[in-house]
Amino acid sequence: MQPETVDTLIRDAYVVTMDAQRRVFTDGYVAFDKGRVVAAGPMAGCAVTAREVIRARGRIVMPGMANAHNHLIQIAFRGYNDDRWPVLDIPAAVAVLLEQLHGLTGRIDAERAYVLTRLHMLDMLKAGYTATHDEHFTNIRRDSADGSWAAVADSGMRGFLCRCIVNAERIPESGRETVEAGLAEAERLRGGFASDRIEVAAGFLNFQFLQDPDDMRRIVDGAAAIGMRVDVDMTDNSRGAALRARGYAGGQVDYYRDFGLLDRPVYAGKAVSVLPHEYELLARHDARVAVVPILRFFDGTGLHIHDFLRHGILPGIGTDAPLVSDCQSPFEAMRLAILAQNIAVKKERADGRPPPEKAHWAVAERMLEMATLGGARALFMEDQTGAIEVGKAADCVMVDMAHAATQPTAKDRRLIGALVWAGSTLNVDTVFVAGRKLLEGGRSTLIDEEAAMVEAQTVLAELIDEAGLDGVLPPRRAGAGFRGWTYI
Repeated sequence: MQPETVDTLIRDAYVVTMDAQRRVFTDGYVAFDKGRVVAAGPMAGCAVTAREVIRARGRIVMPGMANAHNHLIQIAFRGYNDDRWPVLDIPAAVAVLLEQLHGLTGRIDAERAYVLTRLHMLDMLKAGYTATHDEHFTNIRRDSADGSWAAVADSGMRGFLCRCIVNAERIPESGRETVEAGLAEAERLRGGFASDRIEVAAGFLNFQFLQDPDDMRRIVDGAAAIGMRVDVDMTDNSRGAALRARGYAGGQVDYYRDFGLLDRPVYAGKAVSVLPHEYELLARHDARVAVVPILRFFDGTGLHIHDFLRHGILPGIGTDAPLVSDCQSPFEAMRLAILAQNIAVKKERADGRPPPEKAHWAVAERMLEMATLGGARALFMEDQTGAIEVGKAADCVMVDMAHAATQPTAKDRRLIGALVWAGSTLNVDTVFVAGRKLLEGGRSTLIDEEAAMVEAQTVLAELIDEAGLDGVLPPRRAGAGFRGWTYI
């Protein structure tokens, strides 16, 4: 039963619910109380009184979005893409990256991790995210995960946070660990951070980051024994070559199934280089898929969204951290997903495959579904968030469309199209998580934005000096020249 007076009423808004009927109230309201949605509908039927009333004419109110694939600590590498461009050989680029990554992150203690991740959380909040994923695999400093995840907890956002176990030779010896030690760390972190907003999982990056393939089975069984979900970065940048080198003729989904990864619903990050028959495997085993659109431009493969949709999988969308997607905007990620599907379909058409069915194209409505419902599902949060429905958490975003960049909208007939194709973080006005206002007027209510930026700059400068990375950075400073430009 709806309370007589609720905490918050947002009225006169364009409400995109993402409920089962995909209702859109073009002149609607949302009411929440004690962190939950208690009513939503057209203004004509609104009889709600509230302690706080927000008049939202000209604003879209929609479910919060989820960054469904991320590495939080890697904000330290924003701008790195330009350092290494062009990237024509992804496996070779990853090998170079790992050397710098571990050289830097091996010096990130809890305090520094907190400062860096706090800025990452601020960036995502201002972009309209209410939830994030994390795969923490840089384990030279065991306490770096503590600092990073403390920043998630303090941000007010939701998190599906995975402590990855890595022990392959490509990892520095000080960052390797046994499965038993890694699971113990995951369990310790769960004790410190698990809450109604944060779930801690165990997992690994991909099969190439474990020395013994049987460690995959050990991780699956060990996680099940302690009641923890499993996360895998389902990436095979070698496009099957690494598996063939192991004498395995199938695809990576087949390979993971053989080691028990599909025995329970698993988080499947990226899910790239999936063979045609493997989509059905992912669907049958309720794998939670999150795609990273920008990477499908790196490798030129495009994004097979239609194959996931055809098998009943609604993927989430992730950015893979500022190291990969310098811009963390969900709007940009949605646009990239649309274009990446187009690349994939053009390749398929050239090979004689028919075009996807109309319902399987990456259009604006589908992109918003993936950014909200798909992200919530990928992060095992669909029972709590992803839609504006009575009983679900009051996680929502107010988007101000009254900007030159998102107008005109043809009497709102193109409003949703403009949101996806022209929207940006500048349009994000207010963000709620569990009814708590984390962003208002585009500014954080919890984080000192200027201090967060200054302190992150200071920490990164210290890390670069200590790691001896100054010589590998672009020499863009007074008295130097770079790429034909002169810096004075």
